[in-house]
Amino acid sequence: MTKQTYNVLAVDDEKFSLVLLQSCLRSENYNVITCDNALQAVKEFKTHDFDVILLDVMLGSIDGFEVRKLIREYDQKIPIIFLTSLLDDINSSLINRISEDQYSYYLNKSFQKKQLIEKIEHAVRVYREESDAARFYKQLNVDLLLAREVQQVLLPPWCSLNEHMLTTYLYEPRFRISGDSLDLVELGSGRYLLFLADIAGHGIQSALYMSAIQSFLKTLRLEMLEQAWLPNLILNRINQFFCNDLSGGSYMTCLVAIFDFPNRRLVFQSAGHPGLICCSQHEQRAYEIDMGDKGGIPIGWFAHTEYQEEDNVYYDLAPDDIILGYTDGLIDLKNEYEETVATPLLLNLLTSLMEKSIFLPLPYLLRSALDQIGYDVVSDDVCIVEVRTAPKNEDSLLQLINLTKGDVSRGVEHFGRFVEERTHNDELATRVELLLSEFINNVIEHECANRPSLRSGISVQVCLREPDSVHITVLDRELKNEHGGLQLAKDAAEIFEEQNQAMASSGRGLAIIRTISSNIMRKHYNGLNQTDFLIRSDRPWSTQG
Repeated sequence: MTKQTYNVLAVDDEKFSLVLLQSCLRSENYNVITCDNALQAVKEFKTHDFDVILLDVMLGSIDGFEVRKLIREYDQKIPIIFLTSLLDDINSSLINRISEDQYSYYLNKSFQKKQLIEKIEHAVRVYREESDAARFYKQLNVDLLLAREVQQVLLPPWCSLNEHMLTTYLYEPRFRISGDSLDLVELGSGRYLLFLADIAGHGIQSALYMSAIQSFLKTLRLEMLEQAWLPNLILNRINQFFCNDLSGGSYMTCLVAIFDFPNRRLVFQSAGHPGLICCSQHEQRAYEIDMGDKGGIPIGWFAHTEYQEEDNVYYDLAPDDIILGYTDGLIDLKNEYEETVATPLLLNLLTSLMEKSIFLPLPYLLRSALDQIGYDVVSDDVCIVEVRTAPKNEDSLLQLINLTKGDVSRGVEHFGRFVEERTHNDELATRVELLLSEFINNVIEHECANRPSLRSGISVQVCLREPDSVHITVLDRELKNEHGGLQLAKDAAEIFEEQNQAMASSGRGLAIIRTISSNIMRKHYNGLNQTDFLIRSDRPWSTQG
């Protein structure tokens, strides 16, 4: 076995002491550089790489503690062994001063060679183990960040909009990566599959299971399209894959739901997973969709499990229903009293939030509200997803814009045409286009590089409100750790204070936005930014011809 090499810096103003140290460490695995003054010692330290420093307490005009202070400006952890023949006082003042530094050690100058070597080897071993651990955790952090990016690629866009439905979701790993799985699959003819699952456990293992399940679902898509499977058949295929192709003895709860929008029909089945909640706009209440005693066995428990068609739950959709699914990380949130989120509280909050959720996503409103009332202790990954019929309103237009120059340009022009056709006011339409162009392009230029979550697009709604105003709402998503809780800006100057320097690069962005919009408000809902603009026309719609 190869001996470890130790690079040693020995500092003492007595030549005898330096000769003594060199003699003790005269060995092929010790490289010793000696210094007889503090300034030379600091210079040598900055020039070479050392594993340990042997330092005399008394060094003339500058003592060893001052030298340690200088060294710590460059290296906080290199071990320093103080060698001294000073007698300590009754209060152990010397030992206490040495021990103020976590990586400093003490050895009396009357040491034996064996004691010196043991002290050096111990100090260096601790130093190297900590350094190795720091490098390991740094690399682990890099790997986890990469794994999180891979997970983001496997997930659908945070917001999806088409002629049939609008979906949004909140995906909140407890730490970096998540064991929650979510997918949305278009099945054709206005039918869509929602898959929501929670892998048992946390961390890398559950995240790897999640990635495998997401990939398997994509391979099933063609079969699902051709055969019009029901939820129970999809669960059977997933269970076979989980038990036969994945090892490790884990399991997962999951829910498979199929939305048929042309026929206003929902069919789903739960495999040990929390059921679905309906937020009914016309009834003005939120309630759990009754599953009776159907379902209940998680995926992966038994390879021979057969999920039955009679356990599928059927539900008739109203045009304004919002269907909410979630993983149990949501109801496992705790407050300072260790209380979890009870079902009545969850339903009451959803009922009260429905009025605000005509356009705003319920998953973010709900998560922010729970955080605001004190349920901020996270013990599990959290995933909340909503599915609703695509909104249709003659006085408003909703678009999801991908953050590329071309898509932004086309989206902005579309909003301009909408305003002009409805109000017959070219000047107002131009102002809407100009504001959106400046704001969104600023997001692309200055924020996308540092906020990968924005790359999946932003949601924009333009709403005409008689007699003379246009309300614009822009929603962009960010990672939760980029900001804290709910933040409310009070005026335009405060909102754009941080953006001012960035937008100044265009020389006009901030000034244009402030000139066009008579009011700007910005809110933050646990990972979702909402920016509202109000533009007033110079004359009411009714007088425009």
